[in-house]
Amino acid sequence: MHPVPTFATLLFIVALCPSLTPANVLDKRTIRVPLERGWDVTYPANPAGPSTDIAASAGSSMLGFVNAHYLSAHLQQVARKYRSTFAAYQSNTGSPHPLASDMLRQRTKKMKKGRRSQLVEREAANAIPLTEENGNMWMGTISIGTPLQNFTVDFDTGSSDLLIPSIMCNTTCDGHTRYDPEQSSTSYYLNRTFSIEYGDGTTASGSEYADNVALGGYEAKNQTLGAALTYSTSLQQPSFNADGLLGLGFPPISVYGASPVFQTLVSSDVVEDALFGVALSSAAGKSELMIGGTNTGFYNESTMTYVPVSLQAYWQIRMDGLTRPGINSTGEVVVANTSSYAQAIVDTGTTLIITSDANAQKYYANVSGAQQASGMSSGIWSVPCDVIDSIPPTLAFGGHSFQVSAETFNLGRVSDNSTDCVAGLAGGGSDYWIIGDVFLQNVYTVFDVGNARVGFAELL
Repeated sequence: MHPVPTFATLLFIVALCPSLTPANVLDKRTIRVPLERGWDVTYPANPAGPSTDIAASAGSSMLGFVNAHYLSAHLQQVARKYRSTFAAYQSNTGSPHPLASDMLRQRTKKMKKGRRSQLVEREAANAIPLTEENGNMWMGTISIGTPLQNFTVDFDTGSSDLLIPSIMCNTTCDGHTRYDPEQSSTSYYLNRTFSIEYGDGTTASGSEYADNVALGGYEAKNQTLGAALTYSTSLQQPSFNADGLLGLGFPPISVYGASPVFQTLVSSDVVEDALFGVALSSAAGKSELMIGGTNTGFYNESTMTYVPVSLQAYWQIRMDGLTRPGINSTGEVVVANTSSYAQAIVDTGTTLIITSDANAQKYYANVSGAQQASGMSSGIWSVPCDVIDSIPPTLAFGGHSFQVSAETFNLGRVSDNSTDCVAGLAGGGSDYWIIGDVFLQNVYTVFDVGNARVGFAELL
């Protein structure tokens, strides 16, 4: 493996929106690509605006309302995604993951090791996180083969595999660019198949190949990838716009039992540094994935705080605490602290901050009007719009506290004429925490493979 010659001396930032082109050069080694995020969790506000009372309670800016179908499905998919990757961990290591509950272990079918054919029981999602309404996809462009074939992929730190449609895929792949191994001189069939079965009766299945994968100007040679012959419902157009999926987790949660793309780059010693930096934002030009380095123009370097990875499977770290401000003359609410710290998984494939129902109930206790959101999955909470901006959480990692903004915590109104807003912290999970985009949009995040640690820094 080696960097693509044209960019051999550069660090690269991968555009999450493939239609954009490089805007400016940050320095002699770095190319900056501005990004945009497709975000459909909230429908646009009614141009006519809400009633005067609603407008007053929701704040001066007009809020959109939440896509209840997407958000409910997404929360369920998160649990199913971890069920799948917990199963992969057990298949690859021979032991259950420490965070896997008995329920998840019992509901996960054992993967077949003989020919690396995987059969994973799930209900509505694939082994790599995605959303039904494009609300949480961080898309970018990669190239595969010789000559190059270009694909858009959903980047995700909560999984570890590369999945794209095969040229032989049936109509379930319509609308997606398809991979043709016969047109690549560097492709070869690994004589292995994969099959991921979903509870809705659909399946993502295909064959495993090895080929060269170009990511951000670097080339991962002989990279294992899955070429799907059929796509599950969750991966089909128009609900899934990216061509495929690219996981950025560690090898033990690979459904293929193979090295993930970034780890292949690291093991071949071609990246400048064995890390990647992530900035996520709904604002145009404020999101990026930077391979082999970080973009110091996005964050305050003096605030960078690193936390060691607890177990190299997910990007799992210790969270020192989570609190919310007190309201109505009550004191600060402490949900987690250094004496009752929790394990947290940093996951760009998850929209919300997700925890157990008990922790969520503790968080919203004594918040007047807080309740399980009407018409949505259990675990999703709503709060009066005139209150929600006063209760975003503060998360502590490595002795440093990071505040979640009201803008990212408030997902939007429950419905078009509602005075209640959906909050970005949900129950329905397990004792560990999943730290999604509600938090990650407030920090610059460094995923340091070489030192097995995660870094957070305040944005500029």
